[in-house]
Amino acid sequence: MTTSTATATALPYATHAEDGKIICQLDGQAVHVIQTYLTKNHPSVSLDAYRDRFPDAPLLSEAAKKALKKKREEAESVKTHMAGVSAVAETKVVSLRKKAPDYGIRTADVLKLIPNVKGVPASTSIPVSVFETHEHQEMVPETDGDYIWNPEVLRDCIAAMDYNIPAYFWGHAGTGKSTTWEQYAAYTNRPFIRIQHTANTEESHIVGQMLANENGTYFEPGPLALAMRYGWVYLADEYDFAFPQVLGVYQPVLEGKALIIKEAPQEWRRVDPHPQFRFVGTGNTNGSGDETGLYQGTNLQNAANYSRFGIVTKVEYMDQEDEAQMIEAKAKIHADKAKELVKFATRVRESYDRGEITNTIGPRELLFAAKLGALFGGDFKAGLNRAFINKMPSSSALAVREVCDRIFA
Repeated sequence: MTTSTATATALPYATHAEDGKIICQLDGQAVHVIQTYLTKNHPSVSLDAYRDRFPDAPLLSEAAKKALKKKREEAESVKTHMAGVSAVAETKVVSLRKKAPDYGIRTADVLKLIPNVKGVPASTSIPVSVFETHEHQEMVPETDGDYIWNPEVLRDCIAAMDYNIPAYFWGHAGTGKSTTWEQYAAYTNRPFIRIQHTANTEESHIVGQMLANENGTYFEPGPLALAMRYGWVYLADEYDFAFPQVLGVYQPVLEGKALIIKEAPQEWRRVDPHPQFRFVGTGNTNGSGDETGLYQGTNLQNAANYSRFGIVTKVEYMDQEDEAQMIEAKAKIHADKAKELVKFATRVRESYDRGEITNTIGPRELLFAAKLGALFGGDFKAGLNRAFINKMPSSSALAVREVCDRIFA
């Protein structure tokens, strides 16, 4: 413990905030648990060093103390319940209790109804477990009330999240692969982080790296390390754009094992997966290479890596009715014009599948075309030209313009 001189030193900030949180004396931020906050934002300062420097500063808010007391009471209840069970069984249960979620990241004893599920009446919407309000609330995506759920894809999301099964969604651009995971996190109040992969992605970009500033060197934990420690949903987006030797860093994580960062200091050397950490991925291919010629830059992947995904799903385009409803809602156009745009997209996709043109159109381009058409006074042909047709080779563009002229005559 420190000397009386340290004790007499005035604290730089107040000790408590109006909302019941306590104040970190290093930067004045209001938090519930000092140790968790130091690990994330001041990794070079240990709890002992903080306590020595600010002996009069509180380390836990009242809410955190209550949560800690509740966890201890639950652990004691488990021990009492298991008094008549064999020593082996008791050891197993106590071990599981030690892995309970940290304060602030835990599932609630309530269910939330997922709305707008295709083919499911609103009165019988799909119920899912949701998180209570937590300290990582800023990591939760915004909810899109117009999002329409595919029931099969939603079932995969529930399996991946509730049963901790790594999942990989693949398919054409614009089919909603990343948005599906984002919206599931939004509706269930899960912290969420999305990481884009490119040919320049390195292992250090994922797990963390040593950096330098005017005070010397320090370790900056990467997004995977943070997601694993704090229980976030980690979306490895554009998975097949990275090189397979880089994606190898994910293999033990996909198996549910700890992440070992060889160059990290002791507090980040080993990162065990938080009970609520989830790993999901998305890409334009299933790892077997690009069979369409549309997705240059994707790489043929290591089959051993993809074998660690428990769920692999090809995400298709929305059906015509859903897509028209989405276009109408987001572009604020008349329903008949939205249906004409979707009719155009369907014709283009059918021509692409028959090998008659070299590119296909996704909901993203269609939505741009709808917004531009509305902006141009209802000239949706002009919108389609700018959002999609002008991107095509001349031979394909000519055929697609003919389709556009027939529909929007």
